[in-house]
Amino acid sequence: MRPSITLTEREERVLRFVIQNFILTAAPVGSRLLARHSRLGLSPATIRNVMADLEDMGLLSHPHTSAGRVPTDLGYRLYVNQLMDTTELSAREKESIEQVFAEASGEVAEILMVTARVLSQISRLLGVVLAPSLDEGVLERIDIVRIAEGRVLIVIAVRLGLVKTIMVEISQTLTDEQVRRVAAELNDRLTGLTLEQVKNEIAARIGDLPEGRTELVRFFVDSAEKLFTFAGPQDLRIGPTAQVISQPEFADAKKLRGIIELVEDKDIIIHLLTGVLDEEEKVRVTIGGENPEKRAKSLSVLTSRYEASGVRGTLGIIGPTRMNYPRLMSLVDYTAKTMAKHLTKES
Repeated sequence: MRPSITLTEREERVLRFVIQNFILTAAPVGSRLLARHSRLGLSPATIRNVMADLEDMGLLSHPHTSAGRVPTDLGYRLYVNQLMDTTELSAREKESIEQVFAEASGEVAEILMVTARVLSQISRLLGVVLAPSLDEGVLERIDIVRIAEGRVLIVIAVRLGLVKTIMVEISQTLTDEQVRRVAAELNDRLTGLTLEQVKNEIAARIGDLPEGRTELVRFFVDSAEKLFTFAGPQDLRIGPTAQVISQPEFADAKKLRGIIELVEDKDIIIHLLTGVLDEEEKVRVTIGGENPEKRAKSLSVLTSRYEASGVRGTLGIIGPTRMNYPRLMSLVDYTAKTMAKHLTKES
């Protein structure tokens, strides 16, 4: 959503102050507060008029129980697009993120979990990480080991350190040498392809093998979809929830129940994370009603891609629309880059 609203300099300054103050306090912002604590140089009466104009534009709303105003989704959107200043993480924050990754083991699963945890801890919201889509993953090696008469173990390795093993029963009698030759030919013709390419092209690539009539090679062709499909986007890591539910918005029982239901339904979170980022976007910001899921209409979702060894995944932060967008966008961007660096190093 990209609002095409033109504001005067005075309106921009008032809107920016209202949003920044509301983010800090979670309390509606009144004209007297702005007149006392801002450097706008405007009287309370003038500020009230400007706030009324911003409300008419749909950028602020007026809670019934308060004389102050709060930002709307449209107000936040205009702030993110046009008014906010970029904020870098502090050197100390960057160092603490680096340290967390440095202390993690090289296991991909642990790096995913560490990422979700550090996003939650620093943002005080909900950190989420979606495992890479491995159809883009590159096949590194196929090993075949004859275990016993009529039984072989197939090991498929993908760059990024992921391995899949399958035990196969075959009726054909094969020698160790025949098994070795089949594995060598498979590696020669398939290694370096993405898993999606392997599944689509395996029949054409190995159909003319001298061993092409063997049961083992037929098994690879007939079972390619199963063999070369790894855990997909349903592999989701969610950070600790204690911090996000402590936010003032979730003092409301209905909103608290909504965020808990969201955490329990991974399919919804996956849907929120899988929106397409424009190539020039470092961080995608989806605010309130822009979210496709009904239970996320009062939430904002900040997402970024991470890439390692030819595969891409998504990470992000979920929380109330009242969030420090400049700082958290920097957090998501920096964490994505740091995570990718460690995944690449360990793969």
